[in-house]
Amino acid sequence: RSMANTKEVKGADVLNNAFSSSFTGGDGVSLINTAHPLAGGGSAANRAATMADLNETSLEDALIDISTLTDDRGLTISVQATKLVVPPQLTFVADRILNSDGRTGVIPQGYTVNHYLSDPDAFFLLTSVTESGEGLKMFQRTAMETSMEPDFSTGNIRYKARERYSFGFSDWRGVYGSQGA
Repeated sequence: RSMANTKEVKGADVLNNAFSSSFTGGDGVSLINTAHPLAGGGSAANRAATMADLNETSLEDALIDISTLTDDRGLTISVQATKLVVPPQLTFVADRILNSDGRTGVIPQGYTVNHYLSDPDAFFLLTSVTESGEGLKMFQRTAMETSMEPDFSTGNIRYKARERYSFGFSDWRGVYGSQGA
């Protein structure tokens, strides 16, 4: 259980640090930023210019922003939101927005609650870029190995477990986010 908890915490850290300039990606800026440099010049954003709480308007604006993302040459690419990720504090807000009558299919995979998010009003939208294998990443370097042995001096059984993995992101277009107002 302890190892599973650690993996959840480390995985959530990618989103918990998504707005921090201390955790930058290959383009030199944080995962969620308004100034991702484009190879063809200029910049692009994967957040609104002004942070907003999760509500119908902020979600609509985010979905429009996602649908107009461009590649590094400034050409529009086909990207759509696939899943809303919220902390436990936004469960009921997400449910009201996505599951009210007439709202079916706005986000194909609906929403999920991540209990390891540290900001109670931040929300994230995963996009089809992540679904295609880019965006958020998890590398399993060594699968979990367990072993046990008796301790001669105490008569107790000693257990140990080991695994290696890392979390990160390769394409900032894989996630869109807001820290809330």
